[in-house]
Amino acid sequence: MTLSACPVCAGERLDSVQTPGRWIGPEVFEPLRGRIGMMSCRDCGLDFVNPRPSSERLGAFYDGSTYDCHETAGSSSAGQTADFLLSRIEPWLPASAPRSVLDYGAGGGGFLLHMRERGWEARGFEPGRRGREACLVVGLDVTGNPDELPAGEFGLVTLHHVFEHLESPDEALSIVRRVLAPEGRLFIEVPNQASLRARLALPSLSSRTRVDERYRAYPIHLAYYNASTLERVLANSGWTVETSFTVGMGLDEYLVAGEVQAAPSSASATPAARAPGVAAGAAVKQRRLRHRVRDAYLAMGLGENLAVIARPS
Repeated sequence: MTLSACPVCAGERLDSVQTPGRWIGPEVFEPLRGRIGMMSCRDCGLDFVNPRPSSERLGAFYDGSTYDCHETAGSSSAGQTADFLLSRIEPWLPASAPRSVLDYGAGGGGFLLHMRERGWEARGFEPGRRGREACLVVGLDVTGNPDELPAGEFGLVTLHHVFEHLESPDEALSIVRRVLAPEGRLFIEVPNQASLRARLALPSLSSRTRVDERYRAYPIHLAYYNASTLERVLANSGWTVETSFTVGMGLDEYLVAGEVQAAPSSASATPAARAPGVAAGAAVKQRRLRHRVRDAYLAMGLGENLAVIARPS
């Protein structure tokens, strides 16, 4: 499928850009080399896959055995991540909003499990067969048919790394609007086009390493959003962004893990190393410094992922 205009601003000034050196799902998409590509909109700055794979080929990949986002244990939005995200979302939820959540594109249900443990009524929409099966195994309420979702019921609808996969974002946003409670809110998290990781995601690097694969995930990530283009695509469908923030450093593959060192012997240890109080104090100072650096980095909008909280206009 080939788009003649930008899917966000409808601009027609499009430039072809180099595709990543490494592709997701070569067992499905390798035959498309030379037939699909990447374009960038001169007007709004959106990068997007164009021409893009057919719906049938995308569906074949998502239903295949190599897409591990449908495994409950592999969810990147569960555990401490879910707690952190909830801490950022809850201040924007009106007191009258019901504590019910719909995870749109629930995958294996890791986020929903965590929300259920926190006392939320949790339900999922997952079009992929493997994802639904994983959710059902752990006792989650999930459907693959959006028509089965009740209208006006959910105080929160979340899309964790789903929006960039959507062939028709406006269709998904219409479904969300129908099922959202009157005082409910929408949460979306996508890879951040303005992140430092994205700026380092060069095709020449990805042909030899995996550093580009997580950001581009080409060709299943169909669009690459920054704060401006994500806000604009939401506004096109009648949504107002109330706040946005970035999450995650996204530099793990560029940094060398700390070397494992043998513990010093008692003869060679310094007095500071032998004093638990001194060592603990130094660790606290180092942690505070890391947190200050992290907070400044994220405040600059360089975080790996971009998150927004929105309401119907």
